[in-house]
Amino acid sequence: SALFETMGSADAATDAAADALLSAVATKMGAAALRRVKAETSALSVKAKKGTRALGCLGFIGGLLTAFLSLLGMLNVLNPLGLLVEAYTFIFGVLLVLLEAQNQCFPLSFFEYWARFITTLGGRGFFYLYVGSLILAKWTLLSLGVGGYMIVVGVLFIAQSYRVSKELKEAEKELNRVEGEAKK
Repeated sequence: SALFETMGSADAATDAAADALLSAVATKMGAAALRRVKAETSALSVKAKKGTRALGCLGFIGGLLTAFLSLLGMLNVLNPLGLLVEAYTFIFGVLLVLLEAQNQCFPLSFFEYWARFITTLGGRGFFYLYVGSLILAKWTLLSLGVGGYMIVVGVLFIAQSYRVSKELKEAEKELNRVEGEAKK
């Protein structure tokens, strides 16, 4: 009988040690999973602001085309209202070039302060749509091409924004799930 009691207490001690070990392993695995999910969420957050490199290159080219086309339009000094629209469109083109290039002269914080909407993919997409529609309004063959290009780039930015937003929501759910498991 004493032998069985000793064996029983040894089994209980072994079970307690195994439980403690499993708990420690689960905690470490939970912490590692939590760090992994947080890193993925952070990367998605950056992607939500910057977009993909290819999309940025398309936007950069669009900004250059917009600025160039506006400079050509400014040669028509006989139309003062048209000159004003060309000047605004030129400024928008330069702004897009600077934004996509993330120039050191105008870091992202400049845009975050003065035009916060343009620092998100969706906001930039709608800005590209706006600039594209301004260019399309000129109704020349060259402006139809550049304006159409800008509208397509705007739609791509908005689509990327939607995709990244969906990924962020999924990552947030995973993060909440892992944090809940880590607390147990």
